[in-house]
Amino acid sequence: MKRSTGEFFRRAIASAVSATTVAQLLPLVLLSTAASQPLRATDSFTESWNLMRQDEQSTGTPGSYLSEIRQRQDGLPVSDRFLLEESGGHLEDPAAPATAKAGTDRLFREEASRWVSVSADASPPPAAHAETSTTAAEAAAAAESALKAPAMGDPARIFRTQSADTWQLLPNGLLFRSYLAGPKEPRLQMVYSRDTKNGRNVGDATLGGRAGLFRITDSSGDAFQLDVDGAVFARILPSEPSTALEGSDYRVGLFGTWKRDTTAFKLGYAHISSHIGDEFLEMNPGMVHVNYVRDSLVAGISHDLTDAHRIYGEIGYAAVAGGAEPLEGQLGAEWTPRGEDVWTGAPFVAVNGIFREEQGSNVGLNSTAGWGWQGPKSGRRLRVGANWYNGPSLQYSFVNRWENLVGGGIWLDF
Repeated sequence: MKRSTGEFFRRAIASAVSATTVAQLLPLVLLSTAASQPLRATDSFTESWNLMRQDEQSTGTPGSYLSEIRQRQDGLPVSDRFLLEESGGHLEDPAAPATAKAGTDRLFREEASRWVSVSADASPPPAAHAETSTTAAEAAAAAESALKAPAMGDPARIFRTQSADTWQLLPNGLLFRSYLAGPKEPRLQMVYSRDTKNGRNVGDATLGGRAGLFRITDSSGDAFQLDVDGAVFARILPSEPSTALEGSDYRVGLFGTWKRDTTAFKLGYAHISSHIGDEFLEMNPGMVHVNYVRDSLVAGISHDLTDAHRIYGEIGYAAVAGGAEPLEGQLGAEWTPRGEDVWTGAPFVAVNGIFREEQGSNVGLNSTAGWGWQGPKSGRRLRVGANWYNGPSLQYSFVNRWENLVGGGIWLDF
């Protein structure tokens, strides 16, 4: 019985690969390969970028081939899925799998500078009209010709982009995003907390922001951006007369940031100095003011593990004055899924650990969670939620004070 079964399979395989069968199928295989070649993404992003940088045709209306190409985007390399995302967002086919729709969302969300145009009155690519008698050499030559000089309406020319190196003045968004749980990030915020360690109520207000001055994006999708930021971090005491100002820290920074695929880097300068409020000094006449100052060289790295998960770290070394010491750093992680739409929003959770050399082995831990809304082009995020911080005082003038702050607030991140 085993011998008969084995003989059956050997004969079936021999028949399937017989010379006659191969001769009959070879022209069809070559034809389908040549016809589909223009729709395939090339392995070299630079080559495909140059191919797609064709002059925009003078006639035709937008919209014909974009849906067809998007239906194939799940199998495309990162570089070409990035171009599809630039053209407008999600799949238009409602029957397409949700994973394919989400696949493009994570790639260069902030980058919206390269828009594409699509031709509607296109005719099929030349290879599609090949006869069944097409030889292998003719099919290969037709495919190569279609890629090098796409015909009007050929899918290989459906994208039209700017030049390989794109310069933008005052671009939307950031390549290196602010840390959601970073207690000293430039943003707009108002957080009210109960300091359970010292038995008092405090309000931490931040007035500041971060913005890009210019951005350069090359043909590989790598981008460089110069950012400037600044903020004042003020602490008020709601329970004291006239809501006394306890202190305020001032920060200004200038950073070069880079982004490549899902990893971003930053390198730059940051200055921070701390001051005590006049009303607080009047209430505490015996207090000695510590002139805390840092002028730091800061380097950081951020990596998106998935669409919604991010980890980061940074380290700084400073020229110091007052109670400061040179070394500082922070580490953190974030979970920020995207909402169904801009108005719906989505939950968020973030945690940050920050350390300063003058605090020895003590690390400040800040965690926050709630609901947020993100601008699709600007990248700015509005959040409301709860916040907990345990560690050295967030007002750097109070070098030797420990705080345990439990509360909530509202944040606008840049």
